[in-house]
Amino acid sequence: MHATVKSARQSTWSLKECLALLTLFMFVFLLLPPAVLTMREAARRQTCRNNLRALGLALHAYHDVHDRLPAAANWGSEGLDLPNLLSHEDPTPVEVTRDNWVQMLLPFLKRDDVAAQFDSSQPVVGPQNRAARIVELSTMTCPSDSYHREDNFYDFELPDGSHALFARGNYAINGGSEFVMMNFGTLANPGPTDRFHYDERTREFQWWGNGIAGINKCFSLRDIDNGLSTTVALEELRAGLNPIDPRGVWALGQIGGSITWGHGISGDARGPNFMEADTGADDIRHAPELYRTLGKKFIEDAGMHACSYCDENAQATSRSMHPDGVNVLMLDGSVHFVANTVEPSLWHVMHARETPAEIFNPETLTSELSGKFTPGEARSRIESEAVESLDGRSSSKSVVNSLGMNFVLVPKGSFTMGVPNRGKKYPSPDDAVPHHVTISRPFYMGVHEVTQEQYEQVMAVNPSSHAAQGEFRDRVMLAETLRCPVENVSWDDATEFCRRLSHGPEEKAAGRIYRLPTEAEWEYACRAGRDGGVSRIPLGPTNDSAREANQPIDLAVPVPVGSLPPNPFGLHEMCSNVYEWVADYRQQRYYKHSPASDPRGPASGYLRVVRGWYWVATGPACKVYVTHDPWTGSPFIGFRVVAEIVKGDAA
Repeated sequence: MHATVKSARQSTWSLKECLALLTLFMFVFLLLPPAVLTMREAARRQTCRNNLRALGLALHAYHDVHDRLPAAANWGSEGLDLPNLLSHEDPTPVEVTRDNWVQMLLPFLKRDDVAAQFDSSQPVVGPQNRAARIVELSTMTCPSDSYHREDNFYDFELPDGSHALFARGNYAINGGSEFVMMNFGTLANPGPTDRFHYDERTREFQWWGNGIAGINKCFSLRDIDNGLSTTVALEELRAGLNPIDPRGVWALGQIGGSITWGHGISGDARGPNFMEADTGADDIRHAPELYRTLGKKFIEDAGMHACSYCDENAQATSRSMHPDGVNVLMLDGSVHFVANTVEPSLWHVMHARETPAEIFNPETLTSELSGKFTPGEARSRIESEAVESLDGRSSSKSVVNSLGMNFVLVPKGSFTMGVPNRGKKYPSPDDAVPHHVTISRPFYMGVHEVTQEQYEQVMAVNPSSHAAQGEFRDRVMLAETLRCPVENVSWDDATEFCRRLSHGPEEKAAGRIYRLPTEAEWEYACRAGRDGGVSRIPLGPTNDSAREANQPIDLAVPVPVGSLPPNPFGLHEMCSNVYEWVADYRQQRYYKHSPASDPRGPASGYLRVVRGWYWVATGPACKVYVTHDPWTGSPFIGFRVVAEIVKGDAA
């Protein structure tokens, strides 16, 4: 009997063990699909990275043979109106595309079979190239992209009604951070671009930006001022949403097809996977039809925002189906995953071959690319205890220095920073939200922008474009421009002016040192106690008045300082004449955590802030950030300075 009970107990225990084991198996089974999906996506991402590395090796092998990198694309010129090719008045001429960088790399990717099928003397859309352009290249495929399928080939309709099909691809070459325009006068492109050359007689032309490749234009590694480890060569690009969407086409040498362009702050392609309603990031052919066919909600839910009213391949950002960023290949062959939240100014300089390599900090770059880096608050150049208090009744309301520069005492106070200007037709950056700021002490602000004459007295040169010897001298209507604001000076030039002026004997004796105003000081001085939007006062012909007078809009020029009445603080042309450099780095999220009292800007960054309105138009045609490369000048940017009164020999 005891044996029977023992056997029963053993049977019961075995049943419990079976139930426990079954429960465990069910638990593991339920967890298995998400784990498998995670492993599969990790494998897909690794494939994306491996393909970029393979393309990077082919890129360098091409350079070893030809002593140059491939062009982004080669175009013919048949039927093109070359003087107006970049006018944005006509759709991009896809039919003129011959070959592109992928086709040039095919022999170095061991795909001579596909290379042999292309006839680069004929347009890529021609029937001679049909077999080659529909080949699915595994090296150009990122498995994470669910729209990269044979039933989603790009379908381009030719003028004669025939159709050219293209296989998709997921990698693009970096055309640059510039959004190239032929129009005269935008902050990002100050004047007709000098990166478009053509000969009407021979019909030869080249068009390029500040990336590593252009249209009919090649660069060598020797042309890259930026470091190879900090210059983007190739990056991910998503396949279009349906057959009329031209994005992500490996054999199509067009912006959006196999070329990215307009990254960072110059246009709408602000960062990876950039999504913004209405304006979008990608300017592509057939965008209006795409929105009519798929609907705005579908396109935006898919994360493939585009300019809904554009019908040309002119701008495209890097995109992927990874939820949080994109893979990019640097020119040194390294691959980085860049977060969607990366600082736009970093994204900008990574795509510019002319960026000085020394501005990157190797100790923080990895965290910056992850979008998690916060630079902290800049320190004042002058220790506060060394600065004389200007709160007393004895403080002079104005100062004139040894160059005859006039300064007015701006009182301390509080204001709402970030309120849009009146008459501004385009939206401000999304992080430029109104917020309360206190300027805790008075300061002396230049009544005028620094003039050409004053700059030349200190720096022994007048670099201005709107001057007797300047690039735009034919646009100047004045016999003498020395009292016009100096422009075409970099941020570095402006701060060097301040340094040299501060070291002048008379200025040292008077205890005066000079600096650029902070952005908060500049806006406070511009508003001069006004809470709402500030109006720009145009100096030259406005768009409407120029048309009425049958004058070209680009005849507007800077005018001598003091031409317009001062604001309530006694400052002239704060919202006219040229833009003005200020001290701050530009950093997208700075004003979300900046101090409420005397914000001085981020402690580090890449681009510097400019403020003011310019005299050519009421606002850039695209939403641009009011920022610029600190190492380059612009015919639209000058500066004014702040004078600090210091104690004893603190200067």
